[in-house]
Amino acid sequence: MSNRPGKRAIFFVYDRGTGIGHLRRLGCLARRLQGRLSCLIVTGHRSAAHWFVPEECEYVHLPSWDSLLEDKARYWDRRPFVVLDEAGAVRLRKAILTAVVEAFEPDVIFVDHLPLGAGEELAEVIEDTRCLKYLVTRGVLNETANLRRLVFGGKAGRYLDAYYHRILVATDRKVFDFAAQYNLGPAIRGKTVHTGYVADGVPHDTVKTVREDRGLKDGDLWVVASAGGGQLGEPLIESCLELVRAYPDVTFDIVRGPRSNIAWPRRHRDLVETGNLRLHKETHEMPFLHAGADLVISSGGYNSLLEALQGNARILCFPFWRDRRDEQYRHAARLRQFVDLEVSLDLSELPGMFARAIGSIGRGVPDRRAELDFDGAGAIERIVHRDLGLTA
Repeated sequence: MSNRPGKRAIFFVYDRGTGIGHLRRLGCLARRLQGRLSCLIVTGHRSAAHWFVPEECEYVHLPSWDSLLEDKARYWDRRPFVVLDEAGAVRLRKAILTAVVEAFEPDVIFVDHLPLGAGEELAEVIEDTRCLKYLVTRGVLNETANLRRLVFGGKAGRYLDAYYHRILVATDRKVFDFAAQYNLGPAIRGKTVHTGYVADGVPHDTVKTVREDRGLKDGDLWVVASAGGGQLGEPLIESCLELVRAYPDVTFDIVRGPRSNIAWPRRHRDLVETGNLRLHKETHEMPFLHAGADLVISSGGYNSLLEALQGNARILCFPFWRDRRDEQYRHAARLRQFVDLEVSLDLSELPGMFARAIGSIGRGVPDRRAELDFDGAGAIERIVHRDLGLTA
């Protein structure tokens, strides 16, 4: 451990995927831990960082894969800011990460999702830095991306065994038993802790205020549709805009996400002018919108589901990846035993599912969401304080 006064924690955000859920999860943890620890987040996300990095914390922006790799930049119709092959991009990011860790001298390192980062850029940091290391995982992994191998196999598995102090599973064991599902060996199983879900809390009395602020009266129906970070979510958003035309008496908020590559088309301007639709690129009020809605439509991302579960919404999920083995589908399917939730891989089913969902609002349906554990951030705070020897 460092012999400086005070304690410091560094959070590395996995950012090679399409979403921003990893940043939001670690931002929630950083907010909880800031105070007794000084929390620094390291991320390649740019536009999302100003929403999800807590104001009381700080962050370092890494050059993102989108701006380093030609195939990633092409999705956004631009060129990389510097021409590098993948090996060169990994070297650049590794050098910056190493410098940040050397300057900050953390007592704790949190890594979300992959033990060594997307390109093993964290390997030397994990091996050489003398501090506690925690892997944070949402629990349910994408089977189609072979994440068992990327997390537990080869070099990553060896580093988990040799250098990581704990694996923090940010889900409720009643929904998904991580160690049992992935048949973990005794060494890794012994480091694994189910913490409960990690999400920013939405107090129940806030839901009423949010609905009043939206101008809703008793009996009004409010639908919130979101595409997470936005990348790959464009078809879902377009389908939801068609619902606005079909249901003029329903109030809609639609959030395309900061990483969407579509602009709002002119043909939807008339919908906004009717007053029953608000369009957002992004909003820091997303947790409150999800919690306050009567119906939430999303891809089934981790944060979107947890926010909707903290209110009373029916939930419709249309995962971006069209495979039942992927995380969004599997997690949503597991949650069906606790909440009125439908999940489909076929967007053509949205109109029928939507009609059934709004038709059921106001009727009593089985709902066990109150049984779920949302205190993951608090549990992790207690674990970290105990491991660091901090007194209560």
